[in-house]
Amino acid sequence: MSPQPQNHPSKPRILLVEDEVLIALLIEDALEAHGFQVLGPCQTVLQAMSQLSIPDCCDAVVLDASLRNESALPVARALLELGVPFVVTTGYSLSQLPAELTVAPILAKPVNTKELIGHLRRLLSIG
Repeated sequence: MSPQPQNHPSKPRILLVEDEVLIALLIEDALEAHGFQVLGPCQTVLQAMSQLSIPDCCDAVVLDASLRNESALPVARALLELGVPFVVTTGYSLSQLPAELTVAPILAKPVNTKELIGHLRRLLSIG
């Protein structure tokens, strides 16, 4: 997956890491409607890690806890190391998630996009 051009550098760049196409489209539409630039979606841990290897690739991440039956834990660890804020989306209960994922705001699927937008705005300190 190649980096996407930054057509609107003034818009916060959100990397979308989600393996379910319909959910990714729903989230992407909501983010774009609220003034965010969406990068991705990345559907695998490998794709997400590739994007994160690009310096300053994004301002925040929407991270699905499980990508094609693979834990997104390596992505969360990389985000914590890079200091990139993120929101976790999941179909799992809180007790089923690794501790590194629970340091971020967690939204149950189906995702309430208003809550997601609110979390991202708080994480990025924008109105």
